Amino acid sequence: ILYGCGVYFHEHASYSSSYSRLDSSGERTMFLARVLIGKTCIGSSSMKVPPVGFDTTTDGQHIFVVYHDASAYGEYLITYK
Repeated sequence: ILYGCGVYFHEHASYSSSYSRLDSSGERTMFLARVLIGKTCIGSSSMKVPPVGFDTTTDGQHIFVVYHDASAYGEYLITYK
């Protein structure tokens, strides 16, 4: 946990793929999600929620951490090898 205690998203699927485990048939799964970012701030490992006035934490570039279920919608479940 680098940028807070929430659900992590990355704008590049190749980065997220490294966190996906192979199943017994050698396939991986990943969600393609719509994520509401809102106002962001740089996160830290000690954050349980973003500071007042912010919706999401980030690494400042590609990683976004959301803290509310309504902030992300898993639109597609993708299976790949």
